[in-house]
Amino acid sequence: MIIKNKVVISNAEAKDILTKKGKEKEFNYEQQLAQEYLKTTTKITKTNAVKLAQELQELDLQEEQVMNIVNIMPEDEITLKLILKSKKEIKTDFLKDIIKKVAQYK
Repeated sequence: MIIKNKVVISNAEAKDILTKKGKEKEFNYEQQLAQEYLKTTTKITKTNAVKLAQELQELDLQEEQVMNIVNIMPEDEITLKLILKSKKEIKTDFLKDIIKKVAQYK
């Protein structure tokens, strides 16, 4: 397999892609496992995931951090700090703002 490009997407987007592909053809074992995992762990719809990601990108976060927040949907500051560990100094107000944004999409 040759990888032509790499794009970071949310679990909700991956779930949507697999659902569409699953209607076209039968999945192999790994694809079935991925689809089942995404069905049980995804906490947000694709549309809301895209909207939340756009809002979070405006806060000067790295793309990987944004996707981790969208995928995990943290409910507390401790979990959010773990996701944002590469940021040197994180203000409490900044964390609370992110938690509020995430809560809007639950």
